[in-house]
Amino acid sequence: MRMLSVFIPESYIESLDILVAEEIFPNRSEAIRSAIRDLIRNEILLKDAVTKRKNKKQFEKQSNQEQN
Repeated sequence: MRMLSVFIPESYIESLDILVAEEIFPNRSEAIRSAIRDLIRNEILLKDAVTKRKNKKQFEKQSNQEQN
């Protein structure tokens, strides 16, 4: 794992501290890693969904053209 320095708004840090205090995460770093992992996964899923939708529309368009 590599270390990365970032500037984070104070309100985010306060929220992270609440998550740690409530033992939802063991520390700030783990909370941030989890958030980044979820963001990446969600963006990939969204991209895949958009690609599938485009492919479906393209297939339907081709099918309609072949039928006409």
